[in-house]
Amino acid sequence: MNTLYFMVVTFVLQNPLAIDRPLFVYYQPTFQSRNECHLYVARHNLSIFQRAHEKMGAALQPEAIFCITEAQVKEMHDYTLNNPKKEQI
Repeated sequence: MNTLYFMVVTFVLQNPLAIDRPLFVYYQPTFQSRNECHLYVARHNLSIFQRAHEKMGAALQPEAIFCITEAQVKEMHDYTLNNPKKEQI
């Protein structure tokens, strides 16, 4: 079974005591390997940050870009969906 990789942008926490970090998941493009994802991020990091920043709002500052597996994306969504307090993320 092939593993797909996705880019996720994390944002700086506004409140250092907060547990949940704002995230922006890119569903396109996807990558067949972690290395392919990392190479894409290395070439396009500024535009990746810019788009995530535009979509999430000016109040949030992008912090990092991660390449994660499809299973990890599903796990994040399941955690958010099963915990009503986190629906605004």
